[in-house]
Amino acid sequence: LSLKSKPFIVIARRRLAPWQSRAAKPRCTAWDRRASLGMPRPAPPPFKLGRYPDGVALDSLRGKAAVVACAEAMHAFPGEKRFLTYAGRAADKIGNFAEAARLYKAGADAGSPVAMNNLAALYERGQGVPRDMREAVRLYRAASDQGYQISRANLGALYATGRGVQRDDREAVRLMQLAADDNEPNGLNNLGKMYAEGRGGLVRDLNQAVRLWRQVAELGNAAARGNIRKAGRASP
Repeated sequence: LSLKSKPFIVIARRRLAPWQSRAAKPRCTAWDRRASLGMPRPAPPPFKLGRYPDGVALDSLRGKAAVVACAEAMHAFPGEKRFLTYAGRAADKIGNFAEAARLYKAGADAGSPVAMNNLAALYERGQGVPRDMREAVRLYRAASDQGYQISRANLGALYATGRGVQRDDREAVRLMQLAADDNEPNGLNNLGKMYAEGRGGLVRDLNQAVRLWRQVAELGNAAARGNIRKAGRASP
C-alpha cells in the first residue's frame, strides 16, 4: 500500500487526531513505533507508547532505520510535532549532534519534555551546541516541571555535584526521590549514592543504598552493579 494512498492517510490521520488537541489523550500508531524504535517496514500494528513517547533507550535505537522512518513520518504528517523529537533521537544516535540539537529545539519549542531533556544533555556535553550548563539546567527544569522523571534524575545529579547550579544536597535528594518513586533507573541509582554517603538530610544507610542499587541492577544497569561491588556486596 502506497504511503500516499488515500485509505492509509485517512486511517493514520484518524489515529493521530487525539494528539492534535492538548486536552485529548494521545494514541500512538505504527508510525510512532517505526520512528521511535527505528523499525523497518512493514510497520507493526498500533501500540501504546505513553503520554510522552520516547521509544527505547537511545543505546537500543536502530539509528539509520529511525532516520528513514522519521523522515517519512514528517513528510506524511508535517503537522505532527512529536516526530521532531523522534527525528532528533535518530540524529543523536548516528552522531549528527548539530542536526539532533536543531530537531530537539523544535520539539522542545512544541512542548516535548523528551526533547527538552535530550537537548539539555547536548548542552551539558557540548555536543552539536556550545557547552552551556545554565541552558542545560533550564531545560532539565522545564522538563522536570512537566513530570518527566528522567529530567528530575538528571537535574538531581547536577544539584548533587554543583554543576550548573549551586550544590544543594537536599534538593538533589528531593528530585532523585521523585524519580525513584517512579522507578527511574538513574534516580534509583543516584539516590542510593546519597544514602551511601549520608547526604541531603539522609541518615547514612548502606543497606538501603544496596537495596536501591539491586533494584536497578536487576534491570541490567551496569553502574548500579558497580556500586554494589564497591560496597562489597554480591550483585544480582
